[in-house]
Amino acid sequence: MIAALQKLIDNSVPLSELELANKQYSELTAKYRDMLQKDNMLVQRMISLQFLECENTSLKEQIDVISKELEITKEKFHTLEQAWEQVTKLGNESTMDKAQKALTNSEIVSISKKITMLEMKELNERQRAEHAQKMHEHLRTSLKQVEERNLELETKFSEVGPFNFYPLVRAEKIRLVYFL
Repeated sequence: MIAALQKLIDNSVPLSELELANKQYSELTAKYRDMLQKDNMLVQRMISLQFLECENTSLKEQIDVISKELEITKEKFHTLEQAWEQVTKLGNESTMDKAQKALTNSEIVSISKKITMLEMKELNERQRAEHAQKMHEHLRTSLKQVEERNLELETKFSEVGPFNFYPLVRAEKIRLVYFL
């Protein structure tokens, strides 16, 4: 029995060393927790920056689409003005011969083809913008899921972090030695 107790005493460390080790462990844990918080803040800032960059890109694309729509509308307006001028000329000049009327009709057909082509381009641009918006929403959803997972992992780490069984076991050995 005494030999077993002597063996326990030989394998144990003084309480002051244990307290010093626990203090160092606590300090390291606090530093690690601070580093994790700083890292988390940096990740959140990076995510915010990426979100703002995506938002900026999306807004630039919207500006481009609106500018193109404005150009298309201006072209339509200009084309309609020309057509209106032609119609008013036709109304004022009743002595116009058949060749001129045929030329005017071909111009109207040409103008209508241009309008149709511009409308097709506009439709394609809108479809592109809608696709970009859908992709943006998909990325935003993915980012939210990553943030939620990160929060879960941080919570689990904070729950598991305080448990360190090794110093507790060594403290029990020391208490036994000093108690005896």
